[in-house]
Amino acid sequence: MKICKSVLISLITVVLSSCASATNLAEPLSISTPDIGIPIQSEKYLEVTAPNGWNSFKTSEPISLEIRNISNNQITSGPDFGARIFVRTDDGWIEVKNKEGYEYELLTLDPSENYDPLKTAATFVLPDLPDYSVRSYIRIFVVGTLIDNGKESKMVASYIDLELNP
Repeated sequence: MKICKSVLISLITVVLSSCASATNLAEPLSISTPDIGIPIQSEKYLEVTAPNGWNSFKTSEPISLEIRNISNNQITSGPDFGARIFVRTDDGWIEVKNKEGYEYELLTLDPSENYDPLKTAATFVLPDLPDYSVRSYIRIFVVGTLIDNGKESKMVASYIDLELNP
């Protein structure tokens, strides 16, 4: 009986660690953040992760993002969370198209002080990269609308940096 419990606990630990919200963060980027017309408030309103267990981080494959509302108010957005994708080049950031298609649906994220998978949203992006045969460093912005006292108050944004390999 003890062996069964030990095996079960080990199996659960392995499964949970593979689904953890760790991300394939790109190396530190020294090029300044592109201006998307919305002040970036990383770690204030939205938390964006690309869980390792959900992604291959290959240049030709979609990227799954998990988004969590870390504010005290509801945040609404479309199914793509207003995703804007930029690729790092020698000359700075260039914006690329998101090739993923979406059916419109307004999503509402409730505040989530502690991680609660039922209070997160997932979306996919598929960057239209200039060259899929080389390593790419990308920055993905997500955007939502903060709801304050039942009314839309302001746009909020956050981003994640990722390294994609051929």
